[in-house]
Amino acid sequence: MDYVIGIDLGGTNLKVGAVLAHGEVIFRKHMPSGVEEGRDGTIKRLLYAIEEVRFHVKGKRLAGIGIGIAGAISMKKGIVVQAPNLPGWEDFNIKEELSKKLQWPFFVDNDANVFALGEGWCGAARHNNNFICITLGTGIGGGIVLNGELWHGIDGTAGEIGHIIVEPEGIPCNCGGNGCLEMYASAKALVRIAKEGKSNKAEKIADDITADEIAKLARAGVPYFKQIFLSQARYLGIGMADLVNILNIEMIVIGGGLSKSCDLFLDAARDVMVRRSFKIAGERVKVLPAELGGDGGILGSGFLAFKGLGLL
Repeated sequence: MDYVIGIDLGGTNLKVGAVLAHGEVIFRKHMPSGVEEGRDGTIKRLLYAIEEVRFHVKGKRLAGIGIGIAGAISMKKGIVVQAPNLPGWEDFNIKEELSKKLQWPFFVDNDANVFALGEGWCGAARHNNNFICITLGTGIGGGIVLNGELWHGIDGTAGEIGHIIVEPEGIPCNCGGNGCLEMYASAKALVRIAKEGKSNKAEKIADDITADEIAKLARAGVPYFKQIFLSQARYLGIGMADLVNILNIEMIVIGGGLSKSCDLFLDAARDVMVRRSFKIAGERVKVLPAELGGDGGILGSGFLAFKGLGLL
């Protein structure tokens, strides 16, 4: 039986797994992506994880490898055009680089695109043909599926939902713009906002506080941290309303690390979306948490490889 390896490479985490054609992950390896070690360090981690997966999968043939990367990707050439959360990866031809080191067919796309492929294959959107997946993690990404097919745009960089402008004169973003959604609704945004409260003496906040800890404090009823999530919900709702008004889709799926905290912001974000979008289009949109959890990117990258190989 053939299998493929699916890889989800983000600004914080690297997830690699063996995927079967019916959508099962039979082995997985998670580790930090190691962006602080530079591009070469991350590539070494990637190659190590691939070998570990191969070592643990016996009696099956590896047919190909798919990878989703947190950045804008030129799919045909396999070039990382822009990657705000992967320093040193801009204009890097990862397909060419890894083809020198790996003997299997290799397929590359944006991480949020492959996440959308996964949720459309065997997740929350599996019965829908027109939907958007939004990943809330270190940054914010998006995958757009129209009429059952990923929409890549002319240059292959469509779906950069994290860089919708929600504050025209807002905080500078790593992409070079100002006021991007990513700067107000991502995990790193929540941490930044929490720390800003420290200078205002709103709360005693640790220097190394994480988004998970902020969520825990919000669930405990601490008003300051509950307000942080309501602020996030407002900005996310504005971004979703823009998407609904432009594309008239039927579903939005929320994934990424912050999706574990959907109970703190998703209903409020949907309310903002409905108020700010055209009535019929906004009210019919289902907004749901992702179903595949940490395997979403692995399964989506696996689907990318299976489809590229003509096995699905």
